[in-house]
Amino acid sequence: MLAVGLMVVAVIYPIALGLIGNAGNTVVNQTSGQRLDAVIDPAVLTLLTVLLPIIAIIAVVLIFLPGNRD
Repeated sequence: MLAVGLMVVAVIYPIALGLIGNAGNTVVNQTSGQRLDAVIDPAVLTLLTVLLPIIAIIAVVLIFLPGNRD
């Protein structure tokens, strides 16, 4: 079970981190072509693209550490 969980994390995590890292280039308005980095505050974009992946990695580490299961 642990091996399957680690395999899923190893496959999905790089894809997800790449998509989160490119969040600023996402087009949010199709008619005007506005990107996300032009619409939201730069601090929010930094939280989304930098801190969210770090917190997600910490969460995976905590899940797979022995002794953290109920």
